[in-house]
Amino acid sequence: MDVAVVSAPAPAPPAGAQVAPRPHLAATRIDAGGPPVIDGKIDDAVWKKATPTSAFTQKTPNDGRAPREKTTVRVLYDDDALYVAFDCEQTQTPVVQRLTRRDRVVEADWVAFDVGTRSDGKSAFEFVVNAAGVLADGIRFNDTDYSSDWDENFDARTSLTSSGWSAEFRVPLRILRFHSRPVQSWDFQARRYVSERQETDEWAHTPRSVAGEVSHYGRLDGLVGLHAGAPLELRPFVLGRIRRRDAASGQLASGTDLGGSAGIDLKWHPTQDLTLDATFNPDFAQVEADQVVLNLTTFETYYPEKRPFFLEGIDTFATPMQLVYTRRIGRAAPSPSLRTGAPFGEQLVDVPSPATIYGASKLTGRLSDAWSIGTLQAISGRNDVDVQLADGSRVRRLVDPLSAFNVLRLKRDLGRNAHVGVLATATTHAEPTSDYPPLPPVATPGSLAPPRAGTALCPSGHDYAAGSRCFNNAYVGGIDWRWRSPEGDYTTGGQVVSSMLDHGPARQVADGTVIKPGDAGVGGVAYFSKEGGKHVVWSTQAVAKNRKLDFNDLGFNRRANALGVGAGLEYRELDPFWTMLEAHARLDVGANWNLDGLNIERGIYASSFGKLTNFWTYYTDLHYKTARFDDREMGDGAALERAGLFGHDIGFGTDPTKRVFFLIDVNAEVLSNGVNITSNARLTTRVLPQFDIDLIPTAVYTSGEPRYVAAGPTPGQYLFGKLEAKSVGATVRATYTFTPRLTLQTYAQLFLASGHYDQFSSFQSDPAAPRPAVRLADLQPFAGGRAPATNPDFQEGVLNVNVVVRWEYMLGSTLFLVYTRAQVPSVTLAPGEAAALSVGAVNRAPAQDVLLLKVSYWWG
Repeated sequence: MDVAVVSAPAPAPPAGAQVAPRPHLAATRIDAGGPPVIDGKIDDAVWKKATPTSAFTQKTPNDGRAPREKTTVRVLYDDDALYVAFDCEQTQTPVVQRLTRRDRVVEADWVAFDVGTRSDGKSAFEFVVNAAGVLADGIRFNDTDYSSDWDENFDARTSLTSSGWSAEFRVPLRILRFHSRPVQSWDFQARRYVSERQETDEWAHTPRSVAGEVSHYGRLDGLVGLHAGAPLELRPFVLGRIRRRDAASGQLASGTDLGGSAGIDLKWHPTQDLTLDATFNPDFAQVEADQVVLNLTTFETYYPEKRPFFLEGIDTFATPMQLVYTRRIGRAAPSPSLRTGAPFGEQLVDVPSPATIYGASKLTGRLSDAWSIGTLQAISGRNDVDVQLADGSRVRRLVDPLSAFNVLRLKRDLGRNAHVGVLATATTHAEPTSDYPPLPPVATPGSLAPPRAGTALCPSGHDYAAGSRCFNNAYVGGIDWRWRSPEGDYTTGGQVVSSMLDHGPARQVADGTVIKPGDAGVGGVAYFSKEGGKHVVWSTQAVAKNRKLDFNDLGFNRRANALGVGAGLEYRELDPFWTMLEAHARLDVGANWNLDGLNIERGIYASSFGKLTNFWTYYTDLHYKTARFDDREMGDGAALERAGLFGHDIGFGTDPTKRVFFLIDVNAEVLSNGVNITSNARLTTRVLPQFDIDLIPTAVYTSGEPRYVAAGPTPGQYLFGKLEAKSVGATVRATYTFTPRLTLQTYAQLFLASGHYDQFSSFQSDPAAPRPAVRLADLQPFAGGRAPATNPDFQEGVLNVNVVVRWEYMLGSTLFLVYTRAQVPSVTLAPGEAAALSVGAVNRAPAQDVLLLKVSYWWG
């Protein structure tokens, strides 16, 4: 028999809010007859006992209007799971069913529900299924933030009906974090998307002009006697690998070898509000390779995390400054410096592989209603390479020591609209200082002192006193905060961070700053913005970082030594008018200086974005940057002036509902001494409902700007050359889905790049004076414009391929069959050889081919 429960009413919306009162839906307990069969058909007798709701409202394209067709939602539950059913009437447009792998977004009809089991108005779990039965999930946090990287084992099926289509979900209670209370009422949202009309319908409607997300959800009432499920899940795996490598200059290893490994992942819930994820000896060989790009800046290229273990729950550690960048864990170290001269004649046998991760764990969840916690621990093993000596013997050479990475995150909620948090990280190394190769005594030219002896060669190429450390321990701590106004329109937040190195040598960063062990770095960022409102929104931000701030051992920081301010103002029209579904116009300004007062960036940007009634989109941008200085160009603290520029960025996208969908973006900049052009595009072809192909071409051309080449023949002299750089590339992604749980994915990237320097010039500085700011007008021709002795040109060519068969043969248990072809893109140029954009560069770069089989089994 059904149990009728009257739950406590949800808090009333704050005064002045523009949203309707929260809707309520009663969940029905299954007491007899058993749960429904999850087959997508809402024909089980138990569904007739559930309370239906069809109170949906359009979110897009006509915000606030009634949906074109009816959607009905029902919710059941028992001691094991939550069951949600959607009945979608659809007679005016065809049901769009497209197959793809799990968690991959394709243009198709779908339904989704979000459930905030903590009832805090800030966090929720999301579960999605498209009309073809493809599953996806994610989490919402901080009210408006979203991460699709959260993955859990749930089931959902779909079925076509005489009036449209239907879907059934089964979500085990064990994956939901909730308090143990006799009666529960959860935040709840249900959505439906109709592809052909680009229509999104919501059960708990929030107008598009209103900021906030979870805080405006409705309520799911009447949940009685819920208990946590099994506290432990295990997923062991085994892997076998065959590898073939080309012979390469600077690397002796080649041929074919075999390998294998085994490991285990586990998930444990020590309490209903805490989750421990752990992995031992993980292997991520099935993960797609990084896309190769041409980076002409002086900043590190940012590559997103793709490894599932580190992706899941990474939102816990998200703060305004990125203090946690998990790509640092298990990295492949750079090739070590060698003793190439007599009598050593050392040669590298093989380039370093990614460090083995012995184990990693994450603890996330809540300690109480107000306190949440996140911890991350990982240990990567000692990383060695083989080095061959002049006599043919081989020795092991350390390139990265045994390392430990630790993160602690604590966050205190202040009511429903604010929090304050702390985050601390530590990167430490167990470094055997006796393992570095000794160097012969070195005499200082012109000095009567005896030769300096007792030094050893660090992997970085620096020589230090024998027995000294070559790696620093690094510690970082920060305090962050965030507040959102009761109505949700205004938000402010920021973070203050401090860093310190311990042990090891001093390190020099690209702007010439030398950071010694014990030096403290500090920095901070603050923002204030208006995110809600029918027409006008705006944002402001300020950032300050001193010279010594360095959290790149476990975080990602593009640069320190900076002061910056920025502001943006946007006018938007979210209601359809004329031929537009929506339109945005924005003006942004920003200025940045280093701590010497040099302008390192200053610009103004005017942009517009819109969506038309035929579902095409456009973007256009006009921007101007003043002349500025790059204090990282030479790497020793000297700064090079960069010319001012005018630029125009324009892009458009066609109707995404069609079988062929096209996006293109072109950015052209005119400088007083050159030109920069960048173009990106994507062509998506849906050959079949289960087969789609993405072609992503890219092109870059830059010419005319003087760039630093090398130190000159006299002390304090800098050499520059006008750079002409080009790159073209094409990435192909193809996905064929046999069933929602069996997919074949192919990724291939052909990338070519070249950089040629000419019209060489120089600047002579005083070696004893502070590093100069070099103006373009101060550059003088160098040796008749001839190139320096060392060829500065560069050339790249790569063809990378990744083919993955993924089969989820049981819920949570997967088999991967993977083929990978990988190349190091850089090509060695002969002295005097000019770089050129050539397909032949692909044949000059050594490749390796890997075939692997990985099988995991889920138990829980």
